[in-house]
Amino acid sequence: MGSIVEDADTDTVVYVAVGKNAYKTQQLLHWTVKNFSGKEICLLHIHQPHSLNSFSDRNLSGYEPKDHATKAFQEHGNQTVHKLLDQYVLTLVPAGVRAYKLLIEMDDIEKGITKAIAQHNIRWLVMGAAADRYNLGEYSKHTSDIETGPALLVLNPNTDAKQFENIKSESIPVGALKYFDSYDMKEIKSVSSHLSLNSKWPFNNVMMDRSKLADLMFHEDKTFESQCAKEIRRRKEVEEQLAREKQEVQKMKNQRDEILEELQMVQDQNSALMNQISESQCTETELEEKIISAVDLLISFREQRDRLRIEHANAVREVKVLRKIGEADTSFSYRVEFPAFSFVEINEATNDFDPSWKIGEGRYGSVYKGQLRNMHVAIKMLPSYGCQSLLEFQHQVEVLSRVRHPNLLTLMGSCAESRSLVYEYINNGSLESHLAHKEKNPLPWQIRISIATDICSALIFLHSSEPCIIHGNLKPSKVLLDANFVAKLSDLGIPSLVQRSLDSADTSTICNNPNERLAYVDPEYFVTGKLTPESDVYSFGVILLQLLTGRPLLGLVRDMKCALEKENLKAVLDSSAGEWPFFQTEQLAYLALRCCEKTWLNRPDLVSEIWSVLEPFKATCIDTPPHLISKKLRRIPSHFVCPIVQEVMEDPYIAADGFTYEEEAIRGWLNSGHDTSPMTNLKLDHTDLVPNYALHNAILEWQQQ
Repeated sequence: MGSIVEDADTDTVVYVAVGKNAYKTQQLLHWTVKNFSGKEICLLHIHQPHSLNSFSDRNLSGYEPKDHATKAFQEHGNQTVHKLLDQYVLTLVPAGVRAYKLLIEMDDIEKGITKAIAQHNIRWLVMGAAADRYNLGEYSKHTSDIETGPALLVLNPNTDAKQFENIKSESIPVGALKYFDSYDMKEIKSVSSHLSLNSKWPFNNVMMDRSKLADLMFHEDKTFESQCAKEIRRRKEVEEQLAREKQEVQKMKNQRDEILEELQMVQDQNSALMNQISESQCTETELEEKIISAVDLLISFREQRDRLRIEHANAVREVKVLRKIGEADTSFSYRVEFPAFSFVEINEATNDFDPSWKIGEGRYGSVYKGQLRNMHVAIKMLPSYGCQSLLEFQHQVEVLSRVRHPNLLTLMGSCAESRSLVYEYINNGSLESHLAHKEKNPLPWQIRISIATDICSALIFLHSSEPCIIHGNLKPSKVLLDANFVAKLSDLGIPSLVQRSLDSADTSTICNNPNERLAYVDPEYFVTGKLTPESDVYSFGVILLQLLTGRPLLGLVRDMKCALEKENLKAVLDSSAGEWPFFQTEQLAYLALRCCEKTWLNRPDLVSEIWSVLEPFKATCIDTPPHLISKKLRRIPSHFVCPIVQEVMEDPYIAADGFTYEEEAIRGWLNSGHDTSPMTNLKLDHTDLVPNYALHNAILEWQQQ
């Protein structure tokens, strides 16, 4: 129900009874605005929500509408009335009139108006000008003469509802008020004797003939009955149409259910087919894996067969060599198997120990390059102090001469007089010199990995020997590189040949020496004074860090740890070595740090942990970089070539001129009547030939690389 503002003055508010005829209502509002300027207007409408039920109870007892239909009808009627009243209010906005809505729901219009007058103390009430939607017949002819203006009721503020009933009954016939609003009958006009307003329509008497109003009511009842009958027929048609649509919907639902069942069947079949496809793919994958594993197994068998063939051939050669050694004179066997040089030869080879021929100097003596028996050699002069006897020196040298490996510097002979050792000459420098001068000719990362692999291979060989051999002095200056950049460890067993007095032990010398070589020494050595295989692992870890970074030793381990923790390994890698493969390089970096652990128990194993990473890494290095092939080409060492036939010797023999030749070639030279040297053309002192077993073993090792 609508309402007006509670504090509005009733003298300033004009109530206008409005109906559903918009045209008539607008005329009524226009008249009211024109004649009551300055006053507020309240639109009064009596809404009958149960009119349908009343008619059905009275005339249509055989038809009972459904509850939901009645409710929908009522809601639709309420919405329509509110929209209509809002439109009426909007028409008053341009005139600057303040308007309200007053909606009263009541079945009896007369009672609704009575209730509104009583509740809201209505002073001015304008009625009439309702919609003329119905055909009034004869009555319209009789009332045309009074349809000249709206009816205006002027009520005393003290008039109560009871008095208004009396006024209504005296002035308006019974049943006439309901036509003012609900069904828009012809206007009932009233004359207010005390109001004089200049308007377009004059005021007429509100009193009407009772017989005319009775006819009007009868005519209106007939009209409503016909309208209600039409509405009932329309509702029946709608319900029948709704029933037909429900049947159609049910039919469509049945069809949908059938389609869904078919779809479910198709999905089940599709799922079964997908499972079959998945099983087939799994079977195919398993078969492919079996085929691949069979191929890999076949390849491994072939590689194993080829390796066994090579080992068999090597074993046959070694048997032949051992047989020749066994047949030789035992008194001459040591001199033949491992040449011993005189001091005069050593002096001549070094040009009287010319300082310009010195190529190195360290704690364990000086190293000279020289030419001995037409071979380029490196001669290491050991310190003269010590208490070793000549026999002890010769015995230890003999033991060292039997330690042969492709990555160990070959010991070719010795001189007990001068306490010197004769090694093969490596003219490509040491790893230390290459890392120190990387700006001129930097080592690519492929060669660095190859060098690390060579060092690891040599250490594994030494530690697995019986008894175990410890290098004990591993550092970049002791790693020599040949023309093919193959790493060879030097100074093996030198500490055992140099015995110091008790007051000048190695521990005190090492601890007091601030040189960088302290970085390569196992920290536990300073505590125990003993070298272990893990000591070599520690030194190898430091060298591996230098190969990766090319940095100086100071703070090297700390920098690598920080780089790995911050996942910024590239920041410490040596960029001059090229583009490092990140995954394998990161593995090596972690291994190197583990090698540098202070406790030997935390260091990795050479075979199971380090070699398992380095060996496959080196294999990829050999295959991938084509620009490095020229650097890694295998070049034949000059002292492996026979001077006569210019081919690698299979059975090298030493002639009286000091040169080594292929046995078949030199014997052919001598048997042809020559008694001079093929190299110097000088007359030979004798024609005896001595097998060069040291060179023969070096050639075999070189061929197996």
